[in-house]
This record gives sequence, C-alpha cells and structure tokens, in this order.
Amino acid sequence: MPALKDYWLLVLEDLKTKLTPSQFKTWFALSEFVEMQESGRKIVITVPSDFHKQYIDRRFRKELLESVAKYYPQVIHIVYKIVKPPETEQKIQQSLTLEPAADATNDKSIEDNSEPEKISTYLPKKSLNNLNPKYTFENFVVTRSNELAAGVANAIIAEMGKLYNPLFIHSKVGLGKTHLLQAIGNKTLEVKPNYNIKYIPAETFINQWIISLQKKETNYFREYYNSIDLLLIDDIQFFAGKESTQEVFFHIFNYLHQNNKQIVLTSDKPPQELIGIPERLVSRFNSGMVVDIFPPELEDRLSILRDKVARLNLLLDDQKIFKIAQAINTNIRDLEGVLNKIQARIRLMPHLEFTDQELESLLSVYQGQITNPDLLTKSVDTVTPETILQTVCRLFSIDKSDLLGSSREKNVALARQIAFWLCKHELDLSYPVIGRFFGGRNHTTVMHGYNKIQELLQNDHKIKDKIILAKKILSKQC
Repeated sequence: MPALKDYWLLVLEDLKTKLTPSQFKTWFALSEFVEMQESGRKIVITVPSDFHKQYIDRRFRKELLESVAKYYPQVIHIVYKIVKPPETEQKIQQSLTLEPAADATNDKSIEDNSEPEKISTYLPKKSLNNLNPKYTFENFVVTRSNELAAGVANAIIAEMGKLYNPLFIHSKVGLGKTHLLQAIGNKTLEVKPNYNIKYIPAETFINQWIISLQKKETNYFREYYNSIDLLLIDDIQFFAGKESTQEVFFHIFNYLHQNNKQIVLTSDKPPQELIGIPERLVSRFNSGMVVDIFPPELEDRLSILRDKVARLNLLLDDQKIFKIAQAINTNIRDLEGVLNKIQARIRLMPHLEFTDQELESLLSVYQGQITNPDLLTKSVDTVTPETILQTVCRLFSIDKSDLLGSSREKNVALARQIAFWLCKHELDLSYPVIGRFFGGRNHTTVMHGYNKIQELLQNDHKIKDKIILAKKILSKQC
C-alpha cells in the first residue's frame, strides 16, 4: 500500500493539467506532503514562503482542492507549513509579482489601496464560458437519488428561460450538483452555440464585484452580466451576509428573468434554509423549480461505481465494487476518491496485485461515517452477496462454483434461489444486480427464484428453517 505522501506526487501531476508550466513551477514545484490531521479531514503541505501561502490560497485554492480531493477524498481543509529552502526566500520575493485580488470574505466598502497596475481581465471574455468539458449529461450517472434533478436539467434546455426559471439545485457536498450545473451549460453550448453562457462559482462573482468597486466600473459589471443568456452560479450560499453583492445580484437576476434568460443556481441547502440571504432573494429562488439530490442508496452507489470503474479502465471484480459501495455512503466524491487511490496504487506498483487486504485498508478511514439512517436498521456492514453465498453453500454443503455455475441439480437450484431471496430481502438489491453477482444470470431468472421461495415460505417449514438458520449465521457476523 503506498504511503500517504506518495499520493501527493499524483496531486501535483493532476495540478499540472490545470495550470500553465510557469504557474506550476512557480507556486507548487517546491510543495511537499507533511501529514494528515483530524482523521484525514485536514492535509498539511509545505510552501517556501508566506507569500506563496497567501497567493496559492487566493489564486489557486479551487484547483488545489479539486486535485487534493481526487487522492485525499476526506480532506476539507488545507494547512500550509512554511519551510524556506536555503537562500531562495529573497529571490522569490524579488522575482514574483502578486496580482491584486479581492478578499471574498469581506464585502464592505473598499478603499482604493490596490496595486498601481489595474486589472483589466477580472471578467472573462464573452467567448469564455468557464465550462469544464468533462461535465456532461453523458457521463452523469442517473440514479434514483438524482433522477428528478437530471430530468429537470435536461428539460430546461429545450425551452431556455421559459420552463423552470430559475432552476435551483441543492444537495450536500459531493453529490453531483456542480457536474449537473455544468452539464446544462455544455449541452446548451452544443445546441445553441451562439448563446452567451457563463458558469461562475459564487466566490468568483463576489470577487469580480469587489474589483469592479475598486476600479469604479460597477456599470460595466452590470452590463456584462445583463448580456448573459444562460447564467450558472455554483454555491449561492456564499452570498450570505454579502449585502453589496446581494444587491447587485438582485438587480441582475430581475433583469435576466424579465428578459427570459435562464438562471440556474446550486446550493448546499434549499432556499428557505439559507441564512444571511434576504427574503426577496429567497422568494425569487423559490419562484421557479427547486430540486434536490439525495445521498445515493446502495444500489445507486453500485451503478455509479461500475460506470466510473469502466471509464477508468480498472479491473475490479463485483465483490470489491460491492465492498466499496457498502463502506462509503457519504457522497459520490468519496467514491471517486477511493477509485482514484486504487488507480494510483496500480500505477505506482503495477507489478503487484491489488488485494482485498489493501482495499480494506483504504476503506478503513470511512468507518463510522454512515450518514443514511436507513442503513442502520440492516446488517449492511458485514452482510454482502459474498457472505450470503458462503452461508448458503455451508447450509447445503455445496461448492461455491456449483452455486455460481450452470448446475440444475435440485439441491443446488434450491440453494441458489434461497441465495437470491436473501440478497433481495436482506440487502434490497435489484434483480439485475443480484443476477450479475451470481454468474451473470438474467434478471427474470432471479425474479423467478425469489418468487418461488416467497411461495414456499407460506407452508414449507423446511424452507422456513433454512432461511431462519441462514439469518442467524449472517447476524453473528455483524
């Protein structure tokens, strides 16, 4: 198993794809992994100066967090430890120029004490939409937890500005709302290439407004946003307490809405739960369509994992995929994080097989983080299709290969049907998922087996006893 510090090299490789060579060399080439703190929620890295620390946190914070999340999915805070390389500090200070950028945490009136050289590019050109081409509807896995949000997101493209305007998508972190937001933009760009589309994180909007105040260009700022055909703002909750930003956004919102320009917003809470946002904005957020994305259930997580495993071209069997889906029920980002770590481990040590023990070690950091209370009523921590398979084989004294194979012997067929029933009853898996685990069987075969056991349970005491005994064995493993 690679050490935690080994993944930092992969974080740096990922950062290289987001930055220019000179940006990477200047700001990140000297950074190193130090340690994890707070049970993996905080990562400590070195930087060569306080100047680096301030600039990275202000200029590249988003890119850094995205790259860190791929290989350290639990991290929500980054701590910088200043370690000065010998005889470099003075050269660094002399050779670098810090671009003026506003502090998004303070939205009060600002004195004009910025750098002498004024910023001329704080608003992207009209031809730049800020969309990430990888976030599309095609690679957004639709499950029961997000199907309404995905359906509405698709629907607005045909009647832009007229149907569900604004569209407000909310969910907890890591469940795909940013992906869906940008998918709307990418699909619109495809079918309406002349549209003026802008994807803007809320913090970026705040920074832009503050700079426009510094430069006394507020009219230019308003005109810029009033010309947009599709406005996509991510994490609108960051507008809380920013009265000046809220005021200008209120007028931009009204202008776009009255002119049938589409507005799509995301947040970590529904509109009525946003604190520090005035009622007049909340009422406008509620005036269109509000949809939420729920944490994915077990079967949803299995679908998401299989899709991502295929896209990453990882060779993971169904048992390992199931273990990941059971261990992580927090969010999609954590699922992706584990897969990225597995991919990294295989890249770092391609000559060694990725074992069950290594997977257990990777998943151990997620123990005790179950967030879906429904899961607490079932023995999902230890009961899996694999443990059901082993239990049924033991009860009927048959080999695992027979149960998964094509044998139609009466004893084997009955054992197989009981295994189907237990997977459906204990784990609430769908027929196709059960069939895939049991040798790739058709879902109708699984359905038939389940229904047959349901009928036998009505008056066949031997079958009842087998089921009761199987449940007792499984419960002892919990």
